[in-house]
Amino acid sequence: MLMVSVQDLDEAEQAVAGRADIVDVKNLREATVGSNFPPVIKAVRSAIRKDIHVSVTLGVVPNQAGTVALAVYGAAALDATSVKVGFVGSDYPTALKILKDCRSALDGFRTKLIAATFADSSLYGGIDPTLVVKLAKESRSDGMLIDTLTKDGRNLFDFVDETTLRGLIIEGKEAGLSTALSGALKMRDLDTLARLNPDIVGVRGAVCTNEDREEGKIAASAVSAFKAELEARMSGKIDVFATGAGVANGSFPILDGRGKNCQGIIAALETTMPTVRTGSRVRLVVADVLNRYDVHAWAERKGHTVVEERKVEQLYEMTIQK
Repeated sequence: MLMVSVQDLDEAEQAVAGRADIVDVKNLREATVGSNFPPVIKAVRSAIRKDIHVSVTLGVVPNQAGTVALAVYGAAALDATSVKVGFVGSDYPTALKILKDCRSALDGFRTKLIAATFADSSLYGGIDPTLVVKLAKESRSDGMLIDTLTKDGRNLFDFVDETTLRGLIIEGKEAGLSTALSGALKMRDLDTLARLNPDIVGVRGAVCTNEDREEGKIAASAVSAFKAELEARMSGKIDVFATGAGVANGSFPILDGRGKNCQGIIAALETTMPTVRTGSRVRLVVADVLNRYDVHAWAERKGHTVVEERKVEQLYEMTIQK
């Protein structure tokens, strides 16, 4: 399932138009994973059809069990599908107690409780992310999430390696938990994410205008493009276990050129094309028609061929054959 983090009703509607499965309401003005106001959550839940999940982020909660339990109760009263509770500056026993009290606060509601840890928690005095499954199981949470707080260009995979994440995902599924990964994820991470196969992939910046999670806005076209690439891997159209890039079963390296200038796009192509075999293909997504023309010129100069091209709303998808 694709989870898109939104800040208001307009963004929620864009996410749904792009076929997001989960709309995650948060407030970036308060914190990188801050909580939004009840009227905003209520407006989103009222406007979005019931088969679309609406989750609520409580962000980094204080070490005050009563305060957090009351906030969780409020999310449930607003008919949130799920509520995520994450910790910074907290030790394991404190976090466990808070989550247990949150579990009690949700008695009688359908809202699911999600235990969240942060891959970069060592930078913030948080809980070791590898304890997230243990924390979720012992607190009787319904699911687990590993996210990041750092927003400096690094993402989830800069802090926890694929093998460790894979073990946690399997452990969580064995325990009957929903499993979710987030943390500055980009389209280029989709092969790795597909190999890990969490139940939920969470994004924001990757589907915002100019890939700017703070100042940009959710764009339906970007959500749709991300969703399509996710589905291509789910269906096996793109084989994420293929050995080598651009080989069997239509497994193309994917370059995300949104938010890049032409220099950045060409530099990415210059780096990627030598790594694929002659006859193999690379898929490129760009948002600027001028960049599209420059890619055609670059490909001709290098002896490559643009073999397929299509427009998806405001985005251009180009397939280049070496």
